[in-house]
Amino acid sequence: MKKIKIEKLFTDKKTLMLAYDQGLEHGPIDFDAHNVDPDYVIYIAVHGKYNAFICQKGIAELYHENYSRKVPLVVKLNGKSNIPRIFPIAKQLCSVKKAVDLGADAVGYTVFVGSPLEPEIFKEFGKIQEEAHDYGLPVIAWMYPRGRFVTNETSTSMLAYAARIGLELGADMIKIKYNDEKEDFKWVVRCAGKSKIAVAGGTRLPDTDALKKIKDVMETGAAGMAIGRNIWQHKTPMKMTAAVKSIIFDDASVEEALEFLK
Repeated sequence: MKKIKIEKLFTDKKTLMLAYDQGLEHGPIDFDAHNVDPDYVIYIAVHGKYNAFICQKGIAELYHENYSRKVPLVVKLNGKSNIPRIFPIAKQLCSVKKAVDLGADAVGYTVFVGSPLEPEIFKEFGKIQEEAHDYGLPVIAWMYPRGRFVTNETSTSMLAYAARIGLELGADMIKIKYNDEKEDFKWVVRCAGKSKIAVAGGTRLPDTDALKKIKDVMETGAAGMAIGRNIWQHKTPMKMTAAVKSIIFDDASVEEALEFLK
């Protein structure tokens, strides 16, 4: 079995990744005149010394020279828009080989746990996981419970089940939502086993709330965060980056982290 090269995505076993795959999933509603430009966000990823920059194939191709060898790359292999009202599924849009050609250090794939199309999703993810591992690439699974059979997609029991499915399917890292239940979320982390947990940053929060959330997440035993909007929607993204990094890597308090924003 080829060694999976996941170390590049971590610093002292912790990680902070900058997510910029929202344009496909949400449309340009999340963007303003600055962050609609991938160059702007790539600059943050590079100069903020993130453990990875996450994007879809198109940005990886067209902006290759901006990030290549400057920040580790995670190419998202599947995706969907939010326009059609269909069963939750995001089909593969980019091959593992193409991601390798683009210099990817890992690949990502969204698994909609509980979707009526779950068997199809599992089958596609299984093939991608095996192919990526043949290249020595780690696989990050976005484990998102969705569909009419999911009554509460952020309940502890549902998140724990999603995390366990990620482990059982062979994900090296699991990107999952946080439910603001710190003690309960420790069970979610336990259920992921040796698969590393990176919590999704989610929608933009006030600075103190965002930093408190990150502090709580790190105290659950999670490996880190995959943050997008709370960084590149911020008026001073580099200062926010420094604040977040102080909590994740230096175990700073929320009060100490807020000092970076002054």
